[in-house]
Amino acid sequence: MVIVTGGLGFIGSHVAERLVERGEEVIIVDKKKEDEALLRELRQIPAFEEARILYGDLRDRRFVEGLINKYEPTTIYHLAALASHRLSIEDPYTYIEQNTTTLLKVLEAARKSRTKPRIVFSSSSSIYGNTPPPLREEMEPRPSGPYALSKYFGEQLCRLYHELYDVGCIVLRYFNVVGERCRGNIVLKIFVDNVLEGKPLVVNGRWIDGKFHPATRDFTYVGDIADGTILAGQLKSSYEVINLGAGRPTSVLELAERVIEEMGKDRSRIEYASLSPHEALHSYSDNSKARRLLNWEPRVDLKTIVKRYVEWRLKNY
Repeated sequence: MVIVTGGLGFIGSHVAERLVERGEEVIIVDKKKEDEALLRELRQIPAFEEARILYGDLRDRRFVEGLINKYEPTTIYHLAALASHRLSIEDPYTYIEQNTTTLLKVLEAARKSRTKPRIVFSSSSSIYGNTPPPLREEMEPRPSGPYALSKYFGEQLCRLYHELYDVGCIVLRYFNVVGERCRGNIVLKIFVDNVLEGKPLVVNGRWIDGKFHPATRDFTYVGDIADGTILAGQLKSSYEVINLGAGRPTSVLELAERVIEEMGKDRSRIEYASLSPHEALHSYSDNSKARRLLNWEPRVDLKTIVKRYVEWRLKNY
């Protein structure tokens, strides 16, 4: 028995789907969704007919403790979170309070439970801040926004609960996850939406000595991330911090050009804009630890990612 918090969300739904396909008994815990298109799509996926879906507030201590005591999971994949670096700048309290509190309630319930389930915590590459890449796990975190800070706090909670209470915790630092079902302000979604709406594709970067340098990011396919997350749940080690990223820097300009090419919209305009001061110009992972410990490697390249997402987007919306 495993629990996936945030299991109706972007990454969580892929993790839950793959767990069911592997024969696991899965409980999805999430808040009620207002996105009817998403719910309609998930209902058509066989895995979501087999999984048990429970709605609740993970900030409610009694709810979380009752959940873990009743079902006694071996592993909890804690993927529930508010996940937007830019939006967190506008609403720091909500991001820090909600992301930290939900994890704390899960860790505390795990500590007090009879079975002490292992926690797989979804952290973020954003905790590295403006550190020059390639980014390695031993580098000092430099969170430069409320979302990143909430993930850093979460990592420290995991470390503390492991060291003091022997709660097994695997921390995964996700890098720029993209693919089917991505929503919110993920750049791939924004680019595809803008092409469909006839709007320009805005590529962020920095002007240096009169020349524009587009940002580079470590775009990683959500299916690869889901596979790595499940492998982390099977790891024998009781505590690790692991990067999950493709390990290849890709220009955001290249992503925009691939979207335009895939959608056959040669006339789509590309415009340049400056990154905010707190945003890194370049970011990509050193994923050697994931390859070594998890026997994991990213399999899907950027061209395929864009193709799959565009096909999904046109079919479902």
